[in-house]
Amino acid sequence: MEIEVKGHSGCQVDIVRENNDLYIYKSSYDKKYLDRLVKQVEKQQEAWRKEYQHVRIPKIFNVVQDDDHVSIKMEYVYSRNFIEYFESAGFEQVDYFVKALILFIEKELVASPLQLVHTSITLDKFEDVKKKIVENPLLSNDKEIEKLIIESQKRFTSFGEQRTIRIPLGLCHGDLTFSNILFNGNNYYLIDFLDSFIESPLLDIVKIRQDSAHLWSQLMYVKPYDKLRLKIICEKIDYEIDSYFRKYEWYREYYDIYQLMNLLRILQYAKEDNVINYLKCEIGKMLSNRQGEVIEKTIVSNAEPSNKFSLIVPAAADTDDDSLPYVFNLNEKGIMLCVDAIMGLNTDIFDDIYYTILRKHVEKFSIDEMLNLQFRRFSLKNVHIIVLDNPTISQTETLYQTIKQAGIEGGIFIKDADGYYEAEIKCENSVAIFQLEQMEIVDPQHKSYVSVDDMYYITNMIEKKIIGHNFNAGGSCFVDSELFCNYYEKLRAKSKKVYVSHIIYQMLLNRYQFRPIEVYNYADWGTQGLYKYHLRNK
Repeated sequence: MEIEVKGHSGCQVDIVRENNDLYIYKSSYDKKYLDRLVKQVEKQQEAWRKEYQHVRIPKIFNVVQDDDHVSIKMEYVYSRNFIEYFESAGFEQVDYFVKALILFIEKELVASPLQLVHTSITLDKFEDVKKKIVENPLLSNDKEIEKLIIESQKRFTSFGEQRTIRIPLGLCHGDLTFSNILFNGNNYYLIDFLDSFIESPLLDIVKIRQDSAHLWSQLMYVKPYDKLRLKIICEKIDYEIDSYFRKYEWYREYYDIYQLMNLLRILQYAKEDNVINYLKCEIGKMLSNRQGEVIEKTIVSNAEPSNKFSLIVPAAADTDDDSLPYVFNLNEKGIMLCVDAIMGLNTDIFDDIYYTILRKHVEKFSIDEMLNLQFRRFSLKNVHIIVLDNPTISQTETLYQTIKQAGIEGGIFIKDADGYYEAEIKCENSVAIFQLEQMEIVDPQHKSYVSVDDMYYITNMIEKKIIGHNFNAGGSCFVDSELFCNYYEKLRAKSKKVYVSHIIYQMLLNRYQFRPIEVYNYADWGTQGLYKYHLRNK
């Protein structure tokens, strides 16, 4: 059996079954590339002979070389790519990956003593790159690129005022990007080693941050994925990598100039408009020192400590035909669905209860008066109706506007209006969970899913991707409403659509602890169809 897959740099890559085992065959007939390919193979073989903690190198079994052709037979690794891996990775797996990268580069540093390197090597490379950019017909007449080259020239001229620099020389992978890492559990296989104009671990940090800071490999991925979640993970990795290596003077002094060189080297071969525009943006950021803000645990609440605990029920959903959302329908007992949604909770523990609705529903249906009748009927105290003038694009925006408009302080429990459950709630960071196997009918694509460890802490939360049998039953608790708002503001600056699961996942990465809340007698009214099913089967 033979499967051909897409290769890079003029190589053909085939997956071949031999005696029930799979192998990778990588080959090239490009005479200009053959010598370089052999050097890369030798580099991979040398790395395979070394032992790295959590990092593996696929074994090369055979190399066939003649004047016109090179063919390499190597180990096939069952694995996932970085998007697939990070799509379901909990905070512990992200931490583990970062530690593996740091240990790998540290081992390179042990074999790479600090040495004096003439800056002329880097300046010559810049001149070569600049020449190729000018020769690229897609780039040569671009005024923005002309300005970037002029500004880059100033940086490299300033860099060249030093005749030599002191950096570690010896070992490096050469192209240590996320796309060249195969994820196999907690083992990470490095592939596609590359020779570099300077063999330094500094260049490996540059390539890793090409993805963690500049998100390069994501640009090459065409399948749908959660872009905000991946950005959250990349920024976390970038923060940890940058923070760790800042202890080295050579990193602090020379990282920026070599990352600039790296992005320019990618630009010289760019052929697609989206790639060119992306690189122009990232190079512009490097030159203006505008790096993306990383969300770390430095996000704190400046509010005075508050013992208040509030329940928020966002019921500001809009409809395409301007009809009244079904959560305001009455059930067989004459209870509005959005009011019945909180009847399984002990509402006495909350200082205040907030229902958020849209002004259009007030003006057209007097929904505020109908809600007040329900509150009086059930003797619900300290209930406030927050009216939003315009529909929001997400539940988190509704919650944010509610907190700001009402001046809510202290802890908040967020209860979805489209479901019922019973649970004991207390003011701690937590998520209400229920098990899929206990559901007769479920709408899985509209759920967020939760992983819980043996110590009963939440380790992962992800939107619309099943990672286990626990899903969010429509309830989340935050001990600090201002902290919730601060995280929302930072994430909203990166994406229009922010889910509560994004906020919780970001907080998990930043070492905030969340507990699961097991709920009972769960009823899901997440859609009109589910509610009708619920009525038929009561």
